[in-house]
Amino acid sequence: MAERCDAVIVAIVGAGSMQFTQQVVSDLVRDPVTRDVHFRLMDRDPARLELARRLVGRLQDEAGATGGVEAYAELAAALRGVDFALNEIQVGGLSATTTDFEIPARYGIRQTIGDTLGIGGISRSLRTIPAVLDIVAVLREQAPAAWFLNYTNPMATVMRAVTWMHPDLVTAGLCHSAEYTARTLASYLDVPFTELDWLSAGINHQAWLLRLEHEGRDLYPRLHEKARDPAIAARDPVRFELLSRFGRFVTESSEHNAEYVPYFLPWDDEIERLQIPVGEYLRRSHAAAAKFEALSRRVEEPGPLMVDPSPEYAPRIIRAVLSREPLVFYANVPNAGSISNLPPEALVEVPAVVDQHAIRPTLVGALPEGPRALNQQSISVELLVTKAVLERDRDLLHQAAYLDPLMQTRLRLSEIDALVEELLQAQQEWIPAHRALR
Repeated sequence: MAERCDAVIVAIVGAGSMQFTQQVVSDLVRDPVTRDVHFRLMDRDPARLELARRLVGRLQDEAGATGGVEAYAELAAALRGVDFALNEIQVGGLSATTTDFEIPARYGIRQTIGDTLGIGGISRSLRTIPAVLDIVAVLREQAPAAWFLNYTNPMATVMRAVTWMHPDLVTAGLCHSAEYTARTLASYLDVPFTELDWLSAGINHQAWLLRLEHEGRDLYPRLHEKARDPAIAARDPVRFELLSRFGRFVTESSEHNAEYVPYFLPWDDEIERLQIPVGEYLRRSHAAAAKFEALSRRVEEPGPLMVDPSPEYAPRIIRAVLSREPLVFYANVPNAGSISNLPPEALVEVPAVVDQHAIRPTLVGALPEGPRALNQQSISVELLVTKAVLERDRDLLHQAAYLDPLMQTRLRLSEIDALVEELLQAQQEWIPAHRALR
């Protein structure tokens, strides 16, 4: 690992995701420790890649950074000799995502986000895991000591595949849902986030706030009181429903969690009562396209492009390594005993410590039984999907779909089979190995 900042190379794969690139680069060039890193950008879309190069160059100029930026259409050249590789690809883009919603909808399966669990997450895993494994294989050839920091969803299946295939790779899946949830709860409880004592553990997008305290006082009784305030309950209706039954507040958002369990989306009156935004991710995707166009125009115009600091983990991890100052963050990593009552093969989200050489998960202990059981249900689907892709096993893929709680609620086994096969056919452009599934 290079010790001088001006010798450090950070690659961003999928750099055409302009808003995300803008945020991560702003965070890095703002900090004196990481200001002068050199950026290598890679994207398959030449127009997006050129816009990203101009954006990063403008941000560096604005910050007085001297690290420079290069853009590559070819992956091996982009990753040669890098110190850190950030992955933010979305295989198939809006077109593939739209298919993930439209085909299940014809079978009566409603989704809100469709990028993690459920049939949308299963479909996205099929096209994303092989692409990410290809990136990691090239990284291991071109920069054997590099750190791989993944933002791409579905986090659990992607990172489980990566860590199974490359157990010695220094890597973690990065997601801000745990910290954002803690910040949200601090606002509900009228407690400064910096004074909140909290601990989260579970799986990505379905972890649980195990400790929620302020000045040594348990805040859960107060949170239950706040949940009875209609104004607050309306801001997070699904998560407060789950809190009232399972006793712990779950990470990610209410719209995400609505599709991870069978209690809400199958019922019209529950959708109405809890104001669940069916199809939300498609609306966000169209909004993101508009934001991309606006940012593209701004890159060509004078004026500042730096954005406010964020809690994103990748810049903080890179800073910790370069400064040799330990950092605690929430990592998605294999369960090497961190959560004692989840299976060791699970991919879990737990606090981890970064030092100059490694990412070291901490030991959390056992989850409460109810939250553990919900996690176990999700883990079973995630492991089956991951193994289906790695082993090219069609039967495992169908079994994963059989275990999805929404499909169990709505469909017969034969209908699940038909849905899976229709999705495979529709997504064949993005799943080139689908015909090899046995």
